[in-house]
Amino acid sequence: MATRQRPKSAKPEPGAAARQPRDAVRTREKILNAGLREFAANGYSGASVEAIARRSGVAKGLVFHHFGTKEGLYLAVQMRMYERLRRRQNETQLEGLGPVEGMRRLVIDTFRGFREMPWIIRLMNEENLHRARHIRGAEAIPALYNPLLAAIERLVAAGREQGLFRADVEPVGFYVALSGLGYFYQSNRYTLGTVLQVDLGEEARIAAYEELIADMVLAYLQGGGAPFPTPPARDGG
Repeated sequence: MATRQRPKSAKPEPGAAARQPRDAVRTREKILNAGLREFAANGYSGASVEAIARRSGVAKGLVFHHFGTKEGLYLAVQMRMYERLRRRQNETQLEGLGPVEGMRRLVIDTFRGFREMPWIIRLMNEENLHRARHIRGAEAIPALYNPLLAAIERLVAAGREQGLFRADVEPVGFYVALSGLGYFYQSNRYTLGTVLQVDLGEEARIAAYEELIADMVLAYLQGGGAPFPTPPARDGG
């Protein structure tokens, strides 16, 4: 009695195993970039997973496979936004600079981050409408700012030791003010431009504003005036 031969299993194509993880990474990136555009354009409530799948050219099920839920994708988009802004600031490039030039560089890089990536403004505005509900538990986002605050403290300390900076700079309040100078110009560019009858997108005006805000920050650091109030102690601290 003839025995049946079991069909031979097809040999995997060379390199197929290595390609699969790479394909998964590329797919995730496509979905993430599509989600970024969709959430920036339509907000959290107005964005849809169907639209994100269409934008990224993948099946809707793959969106859920990679991110679990719409909220999971939105949180990943928020994380990506903060990563890109922090890369634009890049405190490691400040290490070789003196305190004055380092602070000037930080102010201008922060402003340029908001200007070159205007979708950051829209995503930040959206999450502020939700009172940071989606990102509140994401410990990785605050952790992105620890190196930046440490760099600010180093620059302030170096400036103080050299007799250049005031001694009462509180890093968190200082960064809020510094960031606001860059953020506000971009977030209110069109309304301010209309009521003041100027083109805030004009390159010469932008270059002049960069110098203005850098000079303002350095004038505070190098001058006197009222310090930032001491922040309240944390519970249990």
